[in-house]
Amino acid sequence: MKHFMTIARLMLLFLCIQSIAAAQALKQLPSFVKIHDIANNGKLLQQAIPTKGKVMLIFYDPGCGHCQKLGASLSKAYATLPPVQIYFVTMNDKEYVDSYLNMYAPALKGKKNVSFWKDPGVEFIERFMPKEYPATYIFDAGSKTLIKDFQGESDVQKIVPSLR
Repeated sequence: MKHFMTIARLMLLFLCIQSIAAAQALKQLPSFVKIHDIANNGKLLQQAIPTKGKVMLIFYDPGCGHCQKLGASLSKAYATLPPVQIYFVTMNDKEYVDSYLNMYAPALKGKKNVSFWKDPGVEFIERFMPKEYPATYIFDAGSKTLIKDFQGESDVQKIVPSLR
């Protein structure tokens, strides 16, 4: 029994350390090695992130209702958004992303500052530990510092102040 309690305490300590490490990781924009352009497996997200301005990473699922609302909200407000590079990251295939764009965010199609990326594994989840879909993270591209994150938020008007 004493041995079991020692193992249980060690496991609890390990989980606490993991949680602290994950929370600290969110303060800086991490490097990505597997997340690639939804239409081009050879183009990696890491290569696309600018060195100045603001970056908005949106981890979403095309079938998620809140994610659909955020896409529609961004699409509707696109013309009024401050300058920002927007990266949508999903674990889904291109046909689901295309359907999402066509149905919920048509005004975002072809915009130079909006792009769609695929995480073929769990890289995004491991780095960010999102709590809800959509999970939106805003970073200063120069310092790579996290400005603000939003968990489950689908109203772009609540996100815009952090983009200024």
